[in-house]
This record gives sequence, C-alpha cells and structure tokens, in this order.
Amino acid sequence: MGEGAAGPTQDDCGEDLEISSIRMLELRHRIKNLLAITQAVANQTLRSGRTIEEARVALDGRLAAMGEAVDMLLHTGWTAASLRELIARSLLQADPRIAVAGPELVLGPDAAMALTLVLHELESNSLKYGALSAAEGKVAIRWWVETEEGAQCLRFTWLERGGPPCSPPTRKGFGSRMTSRLIGGPLRGRVEADYPPEGLAWRLTAPLETMTA
Repeated sequence: MGEGAAGPTQDDCGEDLEISSIRMLELRHRIKNLLAITQAVANQTLRSGRTIEEARVALDGRLAAMGEAVDMLLHTGWTAASLRELIARSLLQADPRIAVAGPELVLGPDAAMALTLVLHELESNSLKYGALSAAEGKVAIRWWVETEEGAQCLRFTWLERGGPPCSPPTRKGFGSRMTSRLIGGPLRGRVEADYPPEGLAWRLTAPLETMTA
C-alpha cells in the first residue's frame, strides 16, 4: 500500500456488513414471495378439474409468463418494470389485432408479477374463446392515471371486440382466483369484468402507490 493510502476502517467494514445483511434479507423475502406465488399458481392449476395433460400445458404457459417477469425484474435489481415492456413480453405473440395505448409507467415487482399472470390468462382465454379466436377480432389494452378521492390511481382495461358472442363464465376459473389473491390483496386493487355479447370488458383500478412500490 502506497504512502498516505488508507485501508478500510472498522466503521467501513461494519457498514458493508450491514448493507450486505439488508440485501440478503431483501433477497430472502423476494425468493419466499416468488415461491409462494409459484406454489399458488401450481395448486390453482391442478384444482381446475382439467386432465393431467391439460394442466401440464396450462402450468407450462403460466410458469413461462412468470419467467418473463422475473427476467425483466432481474435486469433492474428486482425494483421495477416498464408496463409497456411487460405487456409486450407477457403476450404469447406479437399480434397486430392487439392495440396498446397508455403513458410510460414503471411498476413495482409485486404489480409486475400480478399483471403478467393476468395478461397471460386474458390472452390465453381470448385465443381460445374470445376476440383473438376470430380473424376479425380485436383487443384494445389501455391504461391511464387519474385522481380518485384525492389519491392517484391506475386504471387498466382490456377490451375485446369482433369475436364470437360473449357470455359470463359458468364457474370461477384460475384467472378470477389468482386476481383475487394477487391484485385484491397487497395491491389493494379491484377488478370488474363485464360480458356483453360484443366482447369481454375487463377493468382494473388500483392505487398508484401500491402498483409502483
């Protein structure tokens, strides 16, 4: 060590250890949360009454969607994800029938994971039964921020048109159960789904602070 150069002090080492400890605690929390979501996704998929093969295909798709969200979050140190990029990566394919519009918005990790799963379910159902199952079908994805009762909130909509006649589901499916768990819980969001004959209208409203935290 050259003359005049100072090595790390005891205070420096203590501060580094404290930072490392905080990061390890954060990492443990994130891993436990991710494993809990993965377990819930697997359990809800297997409870859906499908055949083993149908459940395997559904679970593969859901885990792949989660993998995209994890990849995005890892690039930001598990702190944030662009909503626009999340939509592009969550969808199974680039489809000119899907129109996306909204301001630039960065989501927190919990909201990113929840919306990834929701978008995967909405698109999968649309490809099977909704607007995207028809050549002329279209989907409009829009979001905006507005003030509600003095606080800013995010409004997010998925609107389908041009598909076969729409009707309400006869039972509560995976999407409804996971939406209640992920969006209606810590994110304090609420979801509305209407099923007029012309196509599904799915709407999310949630406090901006919980969606970006």
